[in-house]
Amino acid sequence: MKKALAVALCAALALGALCACGQQAAAPQQNEGEGAEEENTAGQALTGGWEKAESPVITEEIRALLDKATAEMVGAEYEPVAYLGSQVVAGMNHAVLCRIRPVVPDAESSYAIVYIYKDLQDNAEITEIAESGVVSQIKEIPGGWFAAEDPTVTEELGTAFAAALEDLVGVDYEPLALLGSQVVAGKNYCFFCEATPVVPNAQTGYAFVYVYQDLQGNAELSDIVNFGAAE
Repeated sequence: MKKALAVALCAALALGALCACGQQAAAPQQNEGEGAEEENTAGQALTGGWEKAESPVITEEIRALLDKATAEMVGAEYEPVAYLGSQVVAGMNHAVLCRIRPVVPDAESSYAIVYIYKDLQDNAEITEIAESGVVSQIKEIPGGWFAAEDPTVTEELGTAFAAALEDLVGVDYEPLALLGSQVVAGKNYCFFCEATPVVPNAQTGYAFVYVYQDLQGNAELSDIVNFGAAE
């Protein structure tokens, strides 16, 4: 079952990479005298001079930067949940995974990667928003999903994640951040991951991986949703 799921996911990731080739995401702001910078593709993991974050924790500096960049944007609220990485240009580019909620009654939050450019004068602006198409399950009500207070994937969580995916073949998943959990007869977890098909010259993308851990500590894969695919 898990092997069949992995093969299907490998094909889906490959197709997603092809479909994304025509979409530009997070193009760095280019100032006078600045050379051309590397570009990313929506839903593709950070490449081209980008440095992966050592920690997914949202610092006060990143929170303030996002607030500044979105200060004049109306119609939605931006909640940073995990820091993904940075790129040095004439200034700095930052990639932040956010929950975005339209400011309308009963609106659902969805995940997106927000790319921010900070120039040498400390001005900040959004250069791209890569929508995932994945609705956030965070409800924070009894029996519902609660947002992780700390997105760090601890050693214990990493062990449970590895055990849940140990029989999967075709795609390698690296957990970058814990997004939330749900108490059931045990616990459900949602991880944000890099996903790399195990084929030559594969492009690394992102995926949301759901893991269930029972009361005895046994862990199993519940679901995988690729970035850019609706749940």
